[in-house]
Amino acid sequence: MISSLDRLDVRTWIEINARFLGSNLAWFQRRARPAGIMAVVKSNAYGHGLSLVAKLLAESKKRTGHWSLVTGHSLLWFGVDSITEALRLRRDGIKNPILVLGYTLPAHFPDAVRGGITLAISSCDGLAALRRARVKPAFHLKFDTGMHRHGFQEHELGKLIEKIQEYRLIPGGAFSHLAAADNVGFSKKQIAVFERCLEALTKAGIKPKVIHFNKTEGILSYPRRDTLARLGIGLYGYVPKQGVGLPKTPKNVVRPVLAWKTVVSEVKRVRKGERIGYDLTYRFPRDAVIAVLPIGYWHGFDRGLSNRGEVLIRGRRAPVRGRICMDITMVEVTHIPGVRVGDEVVLIGKQGGERITADDIAKKIDTTSYEVLTRINPLIKKSGVLGESPRLK
Repeated sequence: MISSLDRLDVRTWIEINARFLGSNLAWFQRRARPAGIMAVVKSNAYGHGLSLVAKLLAESKKRTGHWSLVTGHSLLWFGVDSITEALRLRRDGIKNPILVLGYTLPAHFPDAVRGGITLAISSCDGLAALRRARVKPAFHLKFDTGMHRHGFQEHELGKLIEKIQEYRLIPGGAFSHLAAADNVGFSKKQIAVFERCLEALTKAGIKPKVIHFNKTEGILSYPRRDTLARLGIGLYGYVPKQGVGLPKTPKNVVRPVLAWKTVVSEVKRVRKGERIGYDLTYRFPRDAVIAVLPIGYWHGFDRGLSNRGEVLIRGRRAPVRGRICMDITMVEVTHIPGVRVGDEVVLIGKQGGERITADDIAKKIDTTSYEVLTRINPLIKKSGVLGESPRLK
């Protein structure tokens, strides 16, 4: 635990449970076999802290590494959004294979080569840029099998093969992405398109070694014998789309990894009939006690939770009263005896017998756990927690 003095100094912090992170990885790893795992740590590891999560995973994998029957090694891949994230991992000592899933400007191709970083190429323009490059980075081909974002479409296969052969390029991998994993019919169509694309490449003598199609929901719903499966939100303890759901297991080891906390910075009494916050949106129906928290929407505590959200104080739920401010939130603690300045407050996580998850918050503001987590301000200090020993990063 962080001491009361440290809490007042930090004001708000995030704890990443290394044990849960490792057990989530291991659980999905078993489900994905014989494929290896690409841990998707893009967008600051879904708000959990890019380098902290990568280091914790790399350490966990060293201890519990699964030998992939397909890849022939136990290396854990990392998937990031940008060359900037990839280079940060390299600077922070991560030696595992890294794939940049997003677009990379040709000007950064030399950076990818120097860092031993693999890029995604999703268009003929990208292939042409590779041809012009003095040094050519390793790359995977991305196929658009129905989501219609980045990627080669099936009708472009002839041109794609022609350009690869003309430019004498050697793709190290090929991948695509599920658009709606809970839509079985559409997902199977995507899988069929991807298989036809791979078959066309093979017939042309182009044989990418690293194949990956599945994401978290795909691992659960569409078993494949690919080289890798990309594990994103499931790594952090969330499984999207209730319709997919986790299979019942004796031990449910898939648990949320992130806890977001702050402290009580002030406690005060207000009288019946008084109003609170910007625009005076809440009127107290009785005398009340409120706790002021030194966090707001700048930190990522969504303004949509005004008069709707809850936090945990002393193991009980405290409702948000009034508008959430840029740096301040007010909650009612009339029903919670003994609340004091410095008390720990849980925004996401567990306290006593109560728990608030990113899914709970997402339902209140009509969004997804992905957005709730990735909107947490990346400047907030993060602590890798294993047992009772936090490491502030």
